[in-house]
Amino acid sequence: MSDCSTCSSGGSCGTNNENGLPPGMLQQYNLNQSTAEDNLVWIETSIIDDKLKVVDVSIELIGKLKNISDSRTIGIIIGDNDVKMLYDDIFAYGIDTLYHVKDKTLATYHPEAYADAIADVANRINPAVILIGGTSRGREVAPRVAAILATGLTADCTELSMNGRALLMTRPAFGGNIIATISCSNFPQMATVRPGTFPMPQPQIGRKGTVMYRQATNNDLKDIISSERKKVIESDISKAKILISLGKGIKKESIAVAERIAAKIGASVSCSRALVDKGWMPQNRQVGQSGRNVAPDVYIAFGISGSIQHKAGIGSAKKIIAVNTDPDAPIKDLCDEFILGNADQILAEMDKMLNS
Repeated sequence: MSDCSTCSSGGSCGTNNENGLPPGMLQQYNLNQSTAEDNLVWIETSIIDDKLKVVDVSIELIGKLKNISDSRTIGIIIGDNDVKMLYDDIFAYGIDTLYHVKDKTLATYHPEAYADAIADVANRINPAVILIGGTSRGREVAPRVAAILATGLTADCTELSMNGRALLMTRPAFGGNIIATISCSNFPQMATVRPGTFPMPQPQIGRKGTVMYRQATNNDLKDIISSERKKVIESDISKAKILISLGKGIKKESIAVAERIAAKIGASVSCSRALVDKGWMPQNRQVGQSGRNVAPDVYIAFGISGSIQHKAGIGSAKKIIAVNTDPDAPIKDLCDEFILGNADQILAEMDKMLNS
């Protein structure tokens, strides 16, 4: 890639100080600070409601970094000129400097080229931390970036904290039975975080930052034959009075059965992380520490063993009923009623009874 950095907050390339920095840049930068103290966030964009927007998880990561670190927060955004309309929002949420890798061909998502672009900026600024949202795209890009930079990656973190320049990354481990806090001995330290893990920060309207342009040279882009955006049915499970929640102990065919039952009794269908990982249900239906916290009047868990992170999301439920074939399932310690039985068979029987 070639470097053609410039300031764009005012659309000017000029400088106004003896250090040769773009206008407004000096206040954001301590020139005696190690560049390895910066933190870098990939600002992922997507078409949402027919408009180009920054995905929420990128904003959540900016807010988290601002809460745990006093270092500069640098963003990287990839795309053509259309992403310029997002600059003000990105700065309002806390980005100090934004690298815009600008290329018409990158208006379309290419995982290899996006990873190259993020790694290129990382090599230029030498950040202490790189955070990427745990979206479907983030899961493609993050390992590639880590491989290029020859560093480690901690995926699906549920908490982040800083000890000096060291990033402490907390995530479920061993099938969700324990919560592990991990540190990386290499720099940059990389982590992905699932959407909804951290709260959205409040924007500071009118906050300014600096844009640095980078020109990508994409000599090896793959041809995209077709692309289809999957429609996700929105369902705010956090407001449901009755939740039928499904786990890895059910068959895929039982999801449709649960949806029919939910429609008849005024419930919503949620799930554990295992079904999201399988691609059976969308992430916005996931209950737990890396999903949504819920507080229904009745929570019926079918085939959910009850990992620590899942139980953390249902602690406010008024009544918990669990159906499981394992008499020692951890959820038994939390539920009000425990039914020892096959979740698929019981769902099918409930469906049959409601149809009769």
